[in-house]
Amino acid sequence: MESYLKISVLLCIYGIFKEFRPSEPYLVPIMTEPPLNFTAAQVSQEIFPVSTYSSFIFLVMVFLITDFMRYKVIIILQAICATITYLMIILCRGVFLMQVMQVVYGLYMASEVAYYTYIYAKVERAHYQEVTSFTRSAYLLGRCLSGVASQLAVNYNLTTYEGLLWITVGSEVLALIWAILLPSVDKSMYFHRDTSPEQKSTSENEPDNKSNKCSLVANFLWTDFKSGFTNAYVVKWALWWSLATCGYYLVTSYVQVLWKVIITESGSDTVQYNGAVETIYTILGACASIIMGRVTLNWQFLGEFILGVCSLLMTFLLMTMSMTMNVFVAYITFIALTIIYQTMITVAYSEVAKNVNRDSHGLIFGVTTFAVYLFQSIFTYIALQVYQLEIRVQFEVYALYYGVLGVIFMVMAFVSCKAHLFS
Repeated sequence: MESYLKISVLLCIYGIFKEFRPSEPYLVPIMTEPPLNFTAAQVSQEIFPVSTYSSFIFLVMVFLITDFMRYKVIIILQAICATITYLMIILCRGVFLMQVMQVVYGLYMASEVAYYTYIYAKVERAHYQEVTSFTRSAYLLGRCLSGVASQLAVNYNLTTYEGLLWITVGSEVLALIWAILLPSVDKSMYFHRDTSPEQKSTSENEPDNKSNKCSLVANFLWTDFKSGFTNAYVVKWALWWSLATCGYYLVTSYVQVLWKVIITESGSDTVQYNGAVETIYTILGACASIIMGRVTLNWQFLGEFILGVCSLLMTFLLMTMSMTMNVFVAYITFIALTIIYQTMITVAYSEVAKNVNRDSHGLIFGVTTFAVYLFQSIFTYIALQVYQLEIRVQFEVYALYYGVLGVIFMVMAFVSCKAHLFS
C-alpha cells in the first residue's frame, strides 16, 4: 500500500484543479448576456433541468462502471466531460446545444462518485477519516479560490466572462493531465474485492465465468445494502441527507437566476457579488463542518429535533429569499442557508458512517446520491416542466418543501421523546 499522504496529495491536487472554475459563480450572467442571450426562463426551465435528468440516468451505470474499471478511468472521463462542458459554452449557440452541454455536465456530476471513492481503495481503513477530510478540503479550497478569482476579475475588469470560461477550461485541462498521472488501483469494492481465504480457494476451483462473477458482485451489493438500510437509525439520517441535499442542489442550481431577476426587477446597477458569495459560503461552510466534527452531542436523542429545527430555519431563509427586492438580503440568506446545510450534512455523513460496515460506505453513498437525483428529477419535472413556475415561486416551493421536512422530523422527535420518557 502506497503512502496515504502521497495518494491524498495527488488526489487533492486533482480536486483543486477540478473545482477551480471561476466562470461558475457567473454562469447565469454568462448565459443571459451576449453572445448567448438566453432569457432567465429559458435557462431555468429549458437548459438547467437537463443536467438533473442526465445525472440521474447516468448515476447507477457510472457507479458500477467505476467499480469495474477501478476508478481512474472514470476520473479521467470526469475531467474530459468538464473540459467539453465549458468549451461548448464558449463555442456553441442555441438552446439545443446548451441542452447537449448539460447532458455532458450531468455525466460529469455522476462521475463524482469516482473521485470520492478512489481514495478508499488506495489507503488503509485506519486513515479513512483523515483522507476524507483531505478530499473535502481540496473541494472547498478549489471552490474558494475560484470565487476569489472570479470576483476580482469582475470588480477590476481583469477579464471578460469569456475570459473566465477560458481560465476554467485551462484548469480542467490541467485536471485531465493530473488525472492521467494518478496511480492505478488494483482492487475495488465489488468487482475486484479482497476476499476471504475460503472465498479465494473456492473461486480458484471454479470455472472462471461471468455469471459466477456477477453473482458474487450481486451478493456483495445486497449484503452491504441490507447491512446499512435495515438499521432504522441509518435510514433516518440517510432520509434527511437525501431530501435535504435534493433541496440544496435545487437552490444552488437556480439561485443565480433568482439573483439576476432581483437585480433586474429592482432596477439596480450594482456589481454582482456572486464570486464573493461563493468564497464566503465556502469558507464559513468549511468552518461549520470542522466545528461540528468536534461537537459532542447525544445525536441518538437530539438528532430528529435538531434536524427539524434546522429544516424550519431553512424554510424561513428561503421564504425571505423569494420575497426580497434587495440582492444583498438574498446573498446573506443564501450564505446562512448554506452554513446550516453544511453543518448538518457533516453530522449526517458522520452518523451514517459510524453505524454501517466500512465496506458498505461506497454503496450507502451511491444509493443515497441516487435518491437525491431521483427526488431532484421528480421535483424539477413537476415544478419546471409541468407547472413552469417562475423563479420566485420556485423558491417559495423550496421553502414549503423544507417546511414539510421540518415538520416530519419534529413529529419524529416528539414520538422519540415520548417513547424515551415512557420506556
